[in-house]
Amino acid sequence: MKNLLILLALIFLASCSLVKSKSGEDAIQYKNIEKHIAELSSDKYMGRMPMSSTEQITVDYIAGQMKEIGLDPANKESYFQEVPLLAVSSTIANTLDFETPKGILKLDKMVDYVTFSRKMEAEQSLDQSELVFAGFGITAPEFGRDDFQGMDLTGKTILVFVNDPGYGTTDTYFKGNTMTYYGRWTYKFEEAARRGAKGCLIIHETGPAGYPWKVVANNGETTKLYLKPENGYNDRCAFEGWISKTAAEKLFASCGITFDEAKKQAVQKDFKPFALPVKVSGWMKSTFETNTSRNVCGLIRGSKQPDEVVVYTAHWDHLGVAATVNGDSIYNGATDNASAVSWMLEIARAFKSGPAPERSVLFLSVTSEESGLLGSGYYAEHPFFPMNKTVAVINTDVMLFMGKFKDVMLTGSGQSELDEWVRREAEKQERYIAPDPNPDNGMFFRSDQFPFVKQGVPAIYAKGYVDAEKFGKEETMKQVDRYWKETYHSPFDEYHPKTDDLSGIVEDAKLLYHVGANLANSTEWPKWNEGSEFKAIRENSRK
Repeated sequence: MKNLLILLALIFLASCSLVKSKSGEDAIQYKNIEKHIAELSSDKYMGRMPMSSTEQITVDYIAGQMKEIGLDPANKESYFQEVPLLAVSSTIANTLDFETPKGILKLDKMVDYVTFSRKMEAEQSLDQSELVFAGFGITAPEFGRDDFQGMDLTGKTILVFVNDPGYGTTDTYFKGNTMTYYGRWTYKFEEAARRGAKGCLIIHETGPAGYPWKVVANNGETTKLYLKPENGYNDRCAFEGWISKTAAEKLFASCGITFDEAKKQAVQKDFKPFALPVKVSGWMKSTFETNTSRNVCGLIRGSKQPDEVVVYTAHWDHLGVAATVNGDSIYNGATDNASAVSWMLEIARAFKSGPAPERSVLFLSVTSEESGLLGSGYYAEHPFFPMNKTVAVINTDVMLFMGKFKDVMLTGSGQSELDEWVRREAEKQERYIAPDPNPDNGMFFRSDQFPFVKQGVPAIYAKGYVDAEKFGKEETMKQVDRYWKETYHSPFDEYHPKTDDLSGIVEDAKLLYHVGANLANSTEWPKWNEGSEFKAIRENSRK
């Protein structure tokens, strides 16, 4: 009888635990996710541009929801972390002019070229700047790659391909079709500046870039945001920008080589840079405004290890009001990224409805992702919890309104042990893990987990993506492709309640709530896998 009573007591306790765990999941409701998406993507918010007239109502809405859910202010007594920003508004020349052996080649702004500059000088110009073809603009000793070979680039402009030499290859050079950080346009501008170049022009191609030219053009003369500098960005190039593939084809042809020949040279392991018989001229005029934007942050303090934290991130910003397309100039950002803010808020609600976590859990809705991960980057440099006390970061971005998915797509899969934490919960939903179908896009480096990753924190970037239940794989990928071509970063990224299906976001929120709860109630520290470029950073920080 005694043993029977003990057994019944254990069963009762286990059932209570399951009920509590389920109660957290049950708090994630379609109606709440829909409410947040509909609100934040409405025209009232004018595209949620940081430092615009609608930033205040945006961050107030998110902070208000955090307070209503029951989160504590994460930044002492505040739900906000101020992020000092520099806003740069530029006008560029109608044409960027190239003096070539076959005459003057004029590239039209927005159609053929886009340039910008963060240097805090009112006027910038290229005046007969020598043009150097520098392959992919990469210095990567671990791959035996130096696209500059000691060339003096002072006052010169470099022309480089987007992505890295592994793209489109069948071998293992770099990481094949999986983009490395060297393939990111942000890296190329940074490296050009380190090499002393005055300008850096990246050749756009839709496949290697991961988005069509119109995304570049729509962002042409819009206000750009950067973290406020102490040196006026005097260490950056005067001209950073893009030219279209069509423009590059004309430019190479004027020098007596084809686009394909130039690409073939650039992918060679022994590539050496060379000066083109071309000089480039153009100008920009800029105005500057310094101000602060805000990250929004709520906290659940851990019951046993409150100094250790699991972080959820989702950026709140979008592109504001920009180029008019079919009579609409408000870039509402429903999928990008009202969807993930809603996902994060409802995960927070689940935590407050379920058992208290043993580790702390931070919910961080960051500013200025669209301008280069500025809000998450600022937090990573000014964290509330040290990076070596941050167990993991769980992020998502651009959640599509296609209903439930059979898959859980992991961006950056294979990097860390966190893949297994996600797989276990995915199986409970009878879903399977899918790798990123477009690893060449470098999405792992393009969202708000990456500033944490650079400091060694293992990251999850996960969502349903490749296999929607109602469509199947083939049709799902057709719709995904259509989204990137027609909706992404356009005024058409809106919420349509009659046709959009948010049930997949509900499922993803439940799944990643459980992943985060498992981490928050564990004493484990997930590790980077062997071969990850971030493994050593983490190990050194945890010593």
